[in-house]
Amino acid sequence: MKTVTKLLSILISITVLCAWTIRLKMPSIFRGGETATMVDEFALYGLDSNIMVLVGVVKVLLAFLLLFGAIKFHSLVKPSAGIMALFMIGAVYFHISVGDGIIPTLPAASLLLSCLLILFLESKIFLKSSPDS
Repeated sequence: MKTVTKLLSILISITVLCAWTIRLKMPSIFRGGETATMVDEFALYGLDSNIMVLVGVVKVLLAFLLLFGAIKFHSLVKPSAGIMALFMIGAVYFHISVGDGIIPTLPAASLLLSCLLILFLESKIFLKSSPDS
């Protein structure tokens, strides 16, 4: 189970880091509505650029924490995945709120499911290793 958690943590980290760094100003089929950049996408959702910067900084930080958790500091994985899941719930909500189809919503939904799977697997690992079980 720890291997799956590590792989999911790395996958989430790479996906988030790419979206919020390299692809920040690039068009994508995964952008909401007909927007071309992250700034345009947040504007579509009724959110200003200050919110976008805040969300971006927190998501990048969480991505690094997940990556560090996967590589060395395993105790970072569960809280980072939990907070990232909350952000992904928000992302899915905003995609749905503007009537995006499955393609633009797919990355956020996939990342949400991945975070929830990490939380589930980590809970199972904890329960199995608990002396009270």
